[in-house]
Amino acid sequence: MTRRELLALLAAGASAAVCGAGAWAAAGEPLPKSRVVLVTHPEVILKDYRVNPPIVRQMLDRALVELTGQRTESQAWAAVARPDDCVAVKHNSIGRPTLHSHTEINDVLASRLTGEAKVDPKRIHVVDRSLPPPHNELSEPFTLPSSGLKTRLRRLYTDVATAVINVSVLKAHFGDGISAAMKNHLGSVNNPAAFHGWEPDRMPKSLPELNALGPLREKTRLVIIDAIRPLFAGGPADDPQYRWDLHSLVVATDPVAATAVGMRMLEAHRASVRGKAWPMTAARQMVAWGQIIGLGNADPDRIDLVRADMA
Repeated sequence: MTRRELLALLAAGASAAVCGAGAWAAAGEPLPKSRVVLVTHPEVILKDYRVNPPIVRQMLDRALVELTGQRTESQAWAAVARPDDCVAVKHNSIGRPTLHSHTEINDVLASRLTGEAKVDPKRIHVVDRSLPPPHNELSEPFTLPSSGLKTRLRRLYTDVATAVINVSVLKAHFGDGISAAMKNHLGSVNNPAAFHGWEPDRMPKSLPELNALGPLREKTRLVIIDAIRPLFAGGPADDPQYRWDLHSLVVATDPVAATAVGMRMLEAHRASVRGKAWPMTAARQMVAWGQIIGLGNADPDRIDLVRADMA
């Protein structure tokens, strides 16, 4: 499936409802539209899962200009963080060596935050599940409303960081679920196994509610989904038959909108492979719940999708 065909399918499916979220948006006070940038460069992949670092930097620079509306790259990065910020970059390394968020994204973030936003490099923490002390200490428990599940965040997010950048990878998770921005923060809590399961009353609700916790919701400045080479079925383990080269990054400030865009790209490709609709039911339930609780926007008409094609 070519990228042009994928974008056509996305446009054709833009009016599809997302499992009940539209009724909430109509009845309640809707959030402002969420801007999501889909930036693509045909030369970002060098070979297999290796990427071209200068191209990754160009893609993020372009995405930030489009996302922030600033005139220059320097102004765009300065809109993400201030010189006095302490920045936690939560990436995803669990699928190494071939299904993780590319470390080149972390390198660009550290370089541009120090060079353009003037953040002290000692105040940029690039982390996943394993954190050094004292950042690995646990917060007091939070209780998720739907399930009553108690969870604790790492103190890096509650007490240290003033800004959070969420860097995930786009992949299917056990068939009809999705691992992207919202699921990425299972690496930020003490009990990720307690969340697992795509039954309607489990991760479809608990993941949005986790991301809605004050320290994460209030501090998140940027959401990046690595969609350079997504996994469109199966998961979470890599399976070469379900990979395809999309050459893209999804960049936003809204984790629900970013995940919804990623989900629709996966669904469009799945439909092209199977020759008929191949929905991600659990993923749809999750982004719908994210909109229902006011975390972000899932409905296509509440998302301003900007496509930035680079050559």
